[in-house]
Amino acid sequence: MATAWGRLSTSSGLIMAHGDLSLARRLRHLRSISARNLVNPAGRALLDSYFTLHLWHDSHILPEFYTSEVIRDSLNPTWCSLDFGLMPDNLDTSVSRLVVRVYGGRGDRFSALIEWDVHLDGLRYVGPQIRADAPNSIVFGMTDGYYGTLSNRKKLADRTQGSLQVDENIVRTSYSVFSLIRLHTAQRAIKQTQATVKRVHRDIEERLRSKASHILMLKDREQLQIGISMLHSELKRQRQALEKQTDLLLHTQMELAHRAEELEKKRECLKQEWETVQKKRRKQEDKRSMLQKTNAQLTVRRRQIFSELAFIYPIAANDNEEHFICHIKLPNSDNFQAKDEASVSGALGFTAHLVCMVTLFLHVPLRYPVLHRGSKSRIRDDITDKLTDKDREFPLYAKGNERFHFDYGVYLLNKNIAQLRYYCSLNTPDLRRTLYNLRDLLESKLGVPASRLRPSVPRGSSVASPESGGGARQHVLSISAPLGVNGEKEGGTSGSATAAAATPPKEVGPRHGGVDQDFHGSRQTLG
Repeated sequence: MATAWGRLSTSSGLIMAHGDLSLARRLRHLRSISARNLVNPAGRALLDSYFTLHLWHDSHILPEFYTSEVIRDSLNPTWCSLDFGLMPDNLDTSVSRLVVRVYGGRGDRFSALIEWDVHLDGLRYVGPQIRADAPNSIVFGMTDGYYGTLSNRKKLADRTQGSLQVDENIVRTSYSVFSLIRLHTAQRAIKQTQATVKRVHRDIEERLRSKASHILMLKDREQLQIGISMLHSELKRQRQALEKQTDLLLHTQMELAHRAEELEKKRECLKQEWETVQKKRRKQEDKRSMLQKTNAQLTVRRRQIFSELAFIYPIAANDNEEHFICHIKLPNSDNFQAKDEASVSGALGFTAHLVCMVTLFLHVPLRYPVLHRGSKSRIRDDITDKLTDKDREFPLYAKGNERFHFDYGVYLLNKNIAQLRYYCSLNTPDLRRTLYNLRDLLESKLGVPASRLRPSVPRGSSVASPESGGGARQHVLSISAPLGVNGEKEGGTSGSATAAAATPPKEVGPRHGGVDQDFHGSRQTLG
């Protein structure tokens, strides 16, 4: 441990420098601490460093009472000024001896580099600025400048050229004549005062011995008076505390009473609101019951309407799976070649009108609107952006029209049927089977009763009459009611249905004679 003492001796004598006769320096005079020329034991160039301050107590070093901030990458750190506000309140700042420890390292690994036992009275003035010193040296900043140990003799000699050097043992600070006179006068006054004090002590002791009993009584009375005074003070303090507690109790009681009134008002409001809610709940239950009854009536009415539609436009099939509507044969869309154009147009007109009626009662807007004109019905394509406004209508009859426009109109009608099936949670594996898909929709999802079905058409007949199938078996339908409240399907939307039916299945194209397969590429050239 290095020790900074009051004087630095050399082989030739003592060097007297600035601060030898200055006032005593204490911890409260310390402003800052700096280190110069730190030596890195690991051999690296730069270090992270900080310092701690300790006090002595019974020849033991106490734990640090101050820890500085860490200075990064420096061998000459200058730490911030000491903040006595961060030090313990009971710290004795009048001490002149303390221990300074400087730690250096990297990251979170630090080791002690310097430990100095410093007597602040023994520090020597080094100048108004911090200057380079010997390796591992510490500079202390005081109120009047910077102090250190000046262990570097060469620099000390440079700063004290021309100073007188004498033997350390014989150096004394001399007194002036005026100082000697004042000392002599003070010594005489001290001796006279001491003699007076002794004389007064003897007089007091004599009086005490003569009045010991009286003094004891006075002592007891004074003690009792002091006790009574303390009791009066305590009584006064307790009364004041009791008054404060009483005032607080009254204030709390008033607040509680006010809160009780507010709670009572809110309880009444809550009771009224609860009664209102109960009334609204009963009304809501009544309306729900009415809604359920209305929905049930609506479902029954829809079934009746769809049954009447099935009666008006009966769809039947023969043993060859050929389908007829109103006893008019409508082949699949890929078998329109070399067919009777008049019968096909009439069947398509019936089918288009039936689709329009189903759409109307289901409240589902069609993706491709149908213009019903009997056997001269047409269908619009308002989705394809390549078409002009005058070319958006396509015929559902072949006479007097290009074959491609007619096929495309039938394709759009099949797409509408697929949309309705998707709305009712039915898949459409084959888009070309127009009447089969529509008949399956009526049977499985729209609640058409079996009594409304027409007899199936015998094998080989192209047009069936009501009398021809009197002995034939009727198709028995299994009807379910998939419609929810207000006639809407539970779990499906018409928008997603049209999106699913917009693209024909991959297996439809080859069996359709190439018509459906070419629709996507041909839309750009229509019109």
